[in-house]
Amino acid sequence: MNSSKMMWGGLRYEFLMQIRRPALWLTFLGFAFLVGRSILSELDDPRFLAMHASTLQLAATVALLTNWLAPLGVGIFLADRLPRDRRTRVEELLNTLPGTLKLRLLSKYLGATLATLLPALLLYMLVLVLCVWRTGNLLLFPLGLLCYAVVVLPGMFFVASFSVACPVVIWTPLYQFLFFGYWFWGNLFSPHSGLPTLNGTILTPIGSVIDASFFGAPAFGGVGPGPTPVLAGIASLATLLGLAVLVMIALYRFMRWEQARQ
Repeated sequence: MNSSKMMWGGLRYEFLMQIRRPALWLTFLGFAFLVGRSILSELDDPRFLAMHASTLQLAATVALLTNWLAPLGVGIFLADRLPRDRRTRVEELLNTLPGTLKLRLLSKYLGATLATLLPALLLYMLVLVLCVWRTGNLLLFPLGLLCYAVVVLPGMFFVASFSVACPVVIWTPLYQFLFFGYWFWGNLFSPHSGLPTLNGTILTPIGSVIDASFFGAPAFGGVGPGPTPVLAGIASLATLLGLAVLVMIALYRFMRWEQARQ
């Protein structure tokens, strides 16, 4: 019972700390303008609508298109969570309180991630409302939420785990710079350009492989469903979530080792 209370208290604290950052809301408001404008222009193109035989395929593509920029914001805004605790000596205070390091890390990860995902989700819902208004198809909204959960969230949790963990060993501005470059190289760079990229593999957190595999959406950015569509989607989803868990376990072990040395 005490562990549950401490977990909930830590999660609530981290959520409120992150959700109150004005820069977070302003950034995602800018993303909403850019992404919404791009998708509405696509909906005006008869060729774009002809490529989507069903409402589910259209909803899946809208989820993917909305995911161009949102994970970039999530990764950058989560990168300073642990370094800020160390800089302000909050970590030293937390070490004196009852509760295990494992619970503190889990509550920090979940609280800060959920808070950062909230503006991203609201951005997506706003885009969905605009799409429903433009197409007149009310089914687009519930199916869009389903696609968001399947296509977008696994990659978001993958990105969040690395952004919480890596700045413990890498200077935060350097990590943010590297993450910015990685996002465009590994997710938006065409695999047919002749340059090696992770785009098109099961390690593509933008969700293009899951999108094409599960929902039969048209190939996007050179990424098709592959010879075994469903298996590729399952492998991508499981790999992204599994790596997120492994990264947090590695972070816990590293921080426990650091504490033992002090």
